[in-house]
Amino acid sequence: MDSEEPHTALVPTSVDLEVALRGAVSVWASATTGESERRHDLLRDKQRIVLSFFRHVDKLPGEVEPSDVQGWLKVLEEKGAKPGTTYQHACLLSSFYSWALKDSEVGQHVRRNPARLARPRAPKPYQTESVKALSDEEVGKLVSAVRRRAQSGDVVGKRDYALLLLCLATGLRRQEAISLRGKDVHIGETLVLEYRAKGGDYRSREVREPQVKEALLDYLSSAKRLHSLKTDAPLWTRHDRAGKPGEALSSHCLVKNLKKYAKEAGVEGFHLHRTRHTFARIVSEVTGDITATQNALDHQNRATTRVYVQRIAVKRDLYSHEIAKRWGD
Repeated sequence: MDSEEPHTALVPTSVDLEVALRGAVSVWASATTGESERRHDLLRDKQRIVLSFFRHVDKLPGEVEPSDVQGWLKVLEEKGAKPGTTYQHACLLSSFYSWALKDSEVGQHVRRNPARLARPRAPKPYQTESVKALSDEEVGKLVSAVRRRAQSGDVVGKRDYALLLLCLATGLRRQEAISLRGKDVHIGETLVLEYRAKGGDYRSREVREPQVKEALLDYLSSAKRLHSLKTDAPLWTRHDRAGKPGEALSSHCLVKNLKKYAKEAGVEGFHLHRTRHTFARIVSEVTGDITATQNALDHQNRATTRVYVQRIAVKRDLYSHEIAKRWGD
């Protein structure tokens, strides 16, 4: 009998290489992705990025050289990818190799981590305020574009409009806004939200701007989902062509829609987290206070707030006139 050839996920003998590689990448992604409501999206994106590299170089993992990684990153740059994007892609590829090297079986066929050797320097975070925060003009254009679709009667437009206003008015992180349940929203004279912030702490936040409450009620009413407000049902859902509610809205779906609105409005380089940076910019301009901005963003560390707002506006004078009365004419 012929001796059986060695077989691993990365060095297949009788199975299709593409299928075997997909399996290895899937195991890595699952092993390195924590449990969260975004897990499905994260798994999909991580696998897509790493597999795109191996399709580009057309090599097995053990055959890859640092020059292959550098060539891939250069192609991404030529296609318009920003430094932060290419750095993230290199980090994910490096993570895959780090996992492979530690695996008792797979590690026998991978000699080194070529991505770590070829990884570019991490870009400086948010070098200017304009990199992330929207200008007042851009905010107006984006909101107008989404409002037009909402006013057309389209339930998806009404949902996206309510969510965009909520994100702009509160500075909530994407997952904090997307994962709201009906029971987390309390509607009275103002809107009060209860949500789980980053780090696991539960917070309550009041939203006094009536347009946010009106947009939310308009969406839920149009979708015939007002009953969901006191239940554990997701606040935001997907909708089919007839406007009927379906499964919970994913952040991927929302971001895809908002990017289309931004393109229509002429707002370049939009992504949802820019609403949070815009919130931070405006709070800092109104208060001139790093501590107030930190509290508004739910940041534990002031240094994190300084990443969002590199230049705090001049602190408003609220007291000198009253003090002057004491010293007289």
